[in-house]
Amino acid sequence: MKRASFLVAALTAAILTLGSQAQANIPSGSLDAIDLLPGQSALWQALDAIAMPEGLTADEVWLSIDLRNRRVRVLRGEHEIKRIEHLAFGAGGAAPLRAKGSSMTPLGEFRVDRINRASRFGLFFGFDYPNAQVAEEALQSGKITLQEYWYIDDYRRRHGRAPHTTSLGGLIGIHGLGRGDPDIHRSFDWTEGCVAVSNEEIRALDPWLRIGTRVVIKG
Repeated sequence: MKRASFLVAALTAAILTLGSQAQANIPSGSLDAIDLLPGQSALWQALDAIAMPEGLTADEVWLSIDLRNRRVRVLRGEHEIKRIEHLAFGAGGAAPLRAKGSSMTPLGEFRVDRINRASRFGLFFGFDYPNAQVAEEALQSGKITLQEYWYIDDYRRRHGRAPHTTSLGGLIGIHGLGRGDPDIHRSFDWTEGCVAVSNEEIRALDPWLRIGTRVVIKG
């Protein structure tokens, strides 16, 4: 907490030194516009770094999915490699624990556990939802039975990926549109719980995502 407070204070001071010229280029109420100012990307990457995942190494490539700001970012440690400025997610919204058939996108930290290059959505990177942490929280909150909890644990150990037949659902990931309508994609949250980007954008993620890649989804 002390380190985070120090970073916030230091970065706030740095922002104030940008002066009136920078302020004149920032539309009122728009944080995204600050990203576009020359020389400011490193500053805002540092702000993002306050919320970096625990145990992150400097050379680890990981995927950040920000539902609220509709932004997908590939990062190596705290350094941004690639950014996508629009996404669609579950038609049912988002929550840390979802139920099968709810069309909700799960929030939390996951890993890529499957890659389907023959998906009807063009390219699909699956996440390990429900993972061990999700299963434990679901058991404690009464959303799954003890039998389902042990099934999830056993399935993950035997197959190396998450099951999708429990009451928590599954087969959650990030994918393209396939033959879907780009206009619908730009206008609505239309998926059954996955994160969707354009076909071109999902292909641009392909060089960076592997089995085991860390994925953080926040709302």
